[in-house]
Amino acid sequence: MRTLALSLMIVLACAAGMKAEEKTDEAAPVKPADAAPAEPKSVIVVFDLHSEGDEGDLGKWMAANIRAKLVRKKIYVLIEEMDVNLAVQEKEFVPKLDTPAKDVAAFARKAFNADLALWGETKMLGDKVSFSVKLASTADDPAMVLDDTFTAENRHVAGIAVEGMIRRTTGEAEPKEHYDPAWDVAWKDGPNLVKNPGFEEADGDHPAFWDAWGKDYHHKMVQWVDAPGPGGNGKCMKFEMNADIAGSYGVGYYGDPIDISDGKRYRFSVRVKSMGPAVKIFLKHYRYFPAKGNETEGQWRVTRDAPMNCRGSNGQWTEFVRDFSPHRNDAHDPSRTRVELYAYWPAGIVYFDDVVMKKLE
Repeated sequence: MRTLALSLMIVLACAAGMKAEEKTDEAAPVKPADAAPAEPKSVIVVFDLHSEGDEGDLGKWMAANIRAKLVRKKIYVLIEEMDVNLAVQEKEFVPKLDTPAKDVAAFARKAFNADLALWGETKMLGDKVSFSVKLASTADDPAMVLDDTFTAENRHVAGIAVEGMIRRTTGEAEPKEHYDPAWDVAWKDGPNLVKNPGFEEADGDHPAFWDAWGKDYHHKMVQWVDAPGPGGNGKCMKFEMNADIAGSYGVGYYGDPIDISDGKRYRFSVRVKSMGPAVKIFLKHYRYFPAKGNETEGQWRVTRDAPMNCRGSNGQWTEFVRDFSPHRNDAHDPSRTRVELYAYWPAGIVYFDDVVMKKLE
């Protein structure tokens, strides 16, 4: 029995040894290689495009368009517009389309440590907007990335042309859908969702369905007046700002909330006559959040914001238009929009009239 038990122990030991050898012979698990660090994004500086006869307003507007699109693309680190303007003013360096690439590259490299620089010019050809741009590296011997001219049918769709320009630099495929003719039909025939869009209807001493209680209205920075000609029609809103107001919080004026719960794409337009101040329209989109915790009631909160720069009116009544779609099928989808008319530095007077917002689809 002892001999049998001993034999059995030897067999088990040998078997264990064989298993140990088998494990040793197995290939060791391959440790995944450390993920390669992401390549740093290139730094780009976008100069205001040159434009003649309008104190540069069209060129500033187009450059703002380009910057906004680049920010959304998240493909570059973008130098802030204010920093660009300060450096340009300090050094008195204002690149035009024919400025040598070496000069622009050297300035962009020294002032911003940028990798890329974009500059050019823009002009109106009737209703069309034409803009010529150059995009180059900032090396001692700059490599030209883009040197071409682009055209938009009008200012309303200039953003589409800018998108096309950026795709040229990145190789991104063109979207399958840009435009639906049905949108123009809806824009022409659909109802205006803005109440009292021309400020003609009165509610006491102020236009109906617009903010009667805002501090700017009661401080007389916002005034309800006859629209000045040429091009004026009926009543309008007038902002009048001194330097202190224009240089601090600016002036704003709100319309009543607009229900957007059943729509996807909208188009907005407004007529503006600026005698100098910069003008923006904020389309602020709200969603209702029920009360929770110790709250006694729910709140309407801004979950999306669609700003629109209104540059280039140059003292004339000018229409500005943009499309927007605040719905993205997520928890922050809004169900109301409010229009805020807004103006800021420099000091001066701005008029607003004919506010339109329509559902396109």
